[in-house]
Amino acid sequence: MKITEIFFSPSGTTKQVVDKIANSFEYESEVCDLLHFSENKEFTDDDIIIVGMPVFAGRIPETARDRLSKLSGNNTKAIAVANYGNAKVGDALLELVNLLKENNFDVTAAISTVSHHSIFDGVAVGRPDSADLEKLSEFGEKCVEKIESGESLQSEIPGNKPYVDHKQLPFTISCDVDKCVFCYDCVTVCPEKAIPDDDPAAIDLDICSRCTACIHICEENARRFTGEAFEAKKPVFESANSERKEVEYYL
Repeated sequence: MKITEIFFSPSGTTKQVVDKIANSFEYESEVCDLLHFSENKEFTDDDIIIVGMPVFAGRIPETARDRLSKLSGNNTKAIAVANYGNAKVGDALLELVNLLKENNFDVTAAISTVSHHSIFDGVAVGRPDSADLEKLSEFGEKCVEKIESGESLQSEIPGNKPYVDHKQLPFTISCDVDKCVFCYDCVTVCPEKAIPDDDPAAIDLDICSRCTACIHICEENARRFTGEAFEAKKPVFESANSERKEVEYYL
């Protein structure tokens, strides 16, 4: 059998979570990074996939959903992971489980995990922490047992369908041209192609999903959220989401 880690991880934290779960398995593994991969791919009944998605305002990001929809299974065992920044999972985990089932994957288990918030950096600082990683290891071991026994997901996944509407955040991402070295890494990583090839200091905010990939890849710290809307929301959001939320899994 073979493990494929599938993730959409603009800030790197969802990948970290998927990696930790995958470490519980002793099979050969490969990676499918949906930030860069947007092609049709079919899996067999000998494959196992671990699919990690970040949560954007209670939903799977639209681009990530579109790219994941191009992957199909043949009763392929799947583990669903929704990774959020200590605010709310919303309908994202249910949406992910349903999408995998619709594409002929046999979902074995699902989990909602918590990581440092990618936009509001005062929320869930340092997570996943040691307690989270211990919980992920525990979940991974249970996934191994379930897959070896041939069992499918039995638990009900929280969430609602119809899902909550996708939201476009009003925040501005700006680039400090004095820091930018025009390496074009942000152009390459942007899944929406919102940064023009000839001007990496610019961004088309109408198509930008605020995924933060361009911010986190910039070694010069030239890109960041700015503007009145962001500055007003930041302390309110961080105060409202200061209480620790825990990893929850479903078997």
